[in-house]
Amino acid sequence: MSSAPQDLVGAWASAWDPPPELTVSQWAAEHRVLPEASAARGGRWINEAAPYLTGIMDAACDPLIRVIALMKCHQAGGSEALNNVVGYHVHHDPCPIQIVLPTHQMAEAYSKERLADMIRSTPALAAVVRDRAQPRTMAQQAESTLAMKMFPGGFILLGGANTPNTFRRASVRIAIGDDIDAWPPVVGDEGDPVDLLQNRTSSFYDALCLFVSTPTLKGGRIDTLYARSDQRRYFVTCPGCGRCDHMTWADPAHFRVVYDERDAESARLECPDPERGGCGTRILEPARRQIIARGEWRSTATAQQPGLTGFHLPAMVSTLGDVTLPGLVSKWLSARDRGKEALRVFINTELADGWEDRGSRLEPQNLLARRESYGEGIDVPAQAPYLTAGVDVQIDRFELQVTAWGPVEERWIVDWRQVPGDPKRPETRAALLEALLTQYAHPSGHLLPIRSTCIDSGYATEEVYDFVLQNQHRRIFATKGMAGRSGDPIVGRPTERRYGRRPRPVRLYPVNVDDAKRDVMAGIVLAAPGPGYIHFPTKIDEEFFAQLCAEHPEVRYNKSKVATHTIWVQDRERNEALDCAVLCLAAYRILPAPNIRHMLELLAKTPVPGAGDPPPQRPRPKAGPSDIDVPDDWLEGRR
Repeated sequence: MSSAPQDLVGAWASAWDPPPELTVSQWAAEHRVLPEASAARGGRWINEAAPYLTGIMDAACDPLIRVIALMKCHQAGGSEALNNVVGYHVHHDPCPIQIVLPTHQMAEAYSKERLADMIRSTPALAAVVRDRAQPRTMAQQAESTLAMKMFPGGFILLGGANTPNTFRRASVRIAIGDDIDAWPPVVGDEGDPVDLLQNRTSSFYDALCLFVSTPTLKGGRIDTLYARSDQRRYFVTCPGCGRCDHMTWADPAHFRVVYDERDAESARLECPDPERGGCGTRILEPARRQIIARGEWRSTATAQQPGLTGFHLPAMVSTLGDVTLPGLVSKWLSARDRGKEALRVFINTELADGWEDRGSRLEPQNLLARRESYGEGIDVPAQAPYLTAGVDVQIDRFELQVTAWGPVEERWIVDWRQVPGDPKRPETRAALLEALLTQYAHPSGHLLPIRSTCIDSGYATEEVYDFVLQNQHRRIFATKGMAGRSGDPIVGRPTERRYGRRPRPVRLYPVNVDDAKRDVMAGIVLAAPGPGYIHFPTKIDEEFFAQLCAEHPEVRYNKSKVATHTIWVQDRERNEALDCAVLCLAAYRILPAPNIRHMLELLAKTPVPGAGDPPPQRPRPKAGPSDIDVPDDWLEGRR
């Protein structure tokens, strides 16, 4: 009897054999190759390089876990661990997968860059994902696209949380939500996108949802999910007394980071003192990495929802790149000096904790004492040679504010005035141009011009566009304030607006007003001059401060009482001083960063016309070129 039938039966039997049992970390160690663009330069995945990621990845294989919440710092490998979960299910345990990012554009970028790089650099994935560049077979198999990657037994569907169609297209077994604190509060009229994504998995008894994010607000999406989970933390063992505990930034009841005064190089991890059950051992950077290599994840709470597991991953646990305790302390000291907003960034991105804003309302009368003189007959302080302007358009006037900028974005309010008249009338716009051509006295004796201006186009739009087109050589830019874009650049990429019988391109710059207002408020509340601090001249009055403090931030919650975003609430009718301060900031950010040091050197070297004359008095508005123009080398790299 021929052995051919037996061979055929054996082949069919082997095809039905279940795949060998592997965890995600084991699959990654065996198959994953990092792309050339990564820090590993195309090397193989090594679990020992970031041992804390092993427990996070392997939780995706636990049949008792249905939802994973990873609240992480930045640059700790969390995103690559997520990619390993995807690669594991593509190659080893195929099934339908959906990955959702904050926006459709971010999903496309992830597909083009990170996902494509992982597939291309990992042979096990490149062999099974059907790329559209491959020739079609007789079976006419479906090919991959930017929004959907096809492979035998499943697919990867990508989408943005800002699009309702993302949550209507398919049922999936693995649902991944990345950067969920940046998702919109609701999608259309359908509700919270986190709930909508979980609903996509209801058809599978063995479904898994993974939600990953660096936190933003206390009570935000990832913070709330983690608080309802079993709250796993990474436990390490003290080399001195054998105490097993997790690491914190400043809690004396656990391992904490300590340092001597302002000496970042003295940073170390410290075991609790004997009164708290420790030994007070000081663990320096090399020893920190050794104890992390032997650490493990442990639950610290009882999950409020069955199958919900949470991981908290702060930077103190990270062993990737140049993350060290002295480096973290150096960032902390810098953030503490720069004020509340810098502290918020550190707490979110390094400590992986949500920010809780306390006492966010400012009282304008408390700012009157901040007023100062810049010098007799002087408009601009010596250290701030770069001037920008912000123009707010009202129905019967232009509101104009001028700000002088020094090193590290320390700023001085220089001028605040109204240009009365209907903005739609040519004579009013001519008066505005005359005001924008004002030059301001500097202690060097020079008269400094306004280098960049942003004007809001929300009212009298066509007239503002005409004004900008006629004066764009003077670096006057049209802007539109955009709320709800926290995390985006202060000034986004411009779009062209065409209008009228003779269409002409007008570049319109979107301004992230939420973060811009937060930047202004952070400069107001700083206690001492330095980076970001805002100075006020003696000539401004109480009305200016009342307008500057006319809004305050409030956290908004969804129906599940989860903090989803912050809005700015107006407390009084007039707020033009705050709007103009935002536009001054936008005018500073819209161009390459000025080289302040070089500008000051040039002012000191350039002869002053009429030297020996009496000190310059405040100049009247005048048209014409400035006595010192801005050469290209005064500007540094683009933001």
